[in-house]
Amino acid sequence: MAVFRETYYIYLRNLRVWLMPATFLPPLFISGVLYVLFAATFTEVTQLGGFSTGDYDAFLVAWIIVQAVVFSGGDSGFALLTDVMSGYFEKLLLAPINRFSILFGSLLVSGTRAMFQGVVIVVIALALGVTFKTGVLGVLALLGFAAVFGLAWACLSIIIALKTKNAQATQSSFVLFFPFVFLTTAFMPEDLLSGWFRIAVKANPVTYVTEAMRAIVVEGWEMGVILTGLWVTVAMVSVLMIVTTWLYRRVTV
Repeated sequence: MAVFRETYYIYLRNLRVWLMPATFLPPLFISGVLYVLFAATFTEVTQLGGFSTGDYDAFLVAWIIVQAVVFSGGDSGFALLTDVMSGYFEKLLLAPINRFSILFGSLLVSGTRAMFQGVVIVVIALALGVTFKTGVLGVLALLGFAAVFGLAWACLSIIIALKTKNAQATQSSFVLFFPFVFLTTAFMPEDLLSGWFRIAVKANPVTYVTEAMRAIVVEGWEMGVILTGLWVTVAMVSVLMIVTTWLYRRVTV
């Protein structure tokens, strides 16, 4: 179908833009540095007990991927607004193509970016001696989780961009994502949390995604945990995709 071909070419164009060193290297560098620093700082925390592994480097892998995906999700909306301000987006709307191919091309780049970030974190984890309990298949599942999860945050970013039509507001929207990243079992298992923080962690959907990805790394094929995280991820993507396409239709028609 023509829409798939159009989406593919727009995806390639957006991918080339993202692959500029000044665009894709800083987020990867920051994620790598955070991983190494947090792993070195809290490496003895597992002695408290309650952890699913004695290797804190392995425990941290899932959260590092999650925070990388969430914080870079704002790039999707900012990239869309950049095209709008440059006039390129208007030219695409005037072209004889399906307008949704423009949106889908942008979202596919977001999924690719999330997966690539996951690859970098996995490589660093392997260099630190982390053993993935589920092997190569588990690594592929982990990267798949990252890609789909990346789509959810890309949708949220595009929603903010379409509603505000302001590049500064969209670029700074990652501040709104902080609670979703840190109100999770990022550094401690749930059993070691207490009070309002534990309640907030339980109510945060990102917690279940993090737990599912962590299970793949340190526990093996714990299907109960993994499937819960999978359903939460799919639900997030489905709802946000519906809202994004509805808002996009209103803006571009």
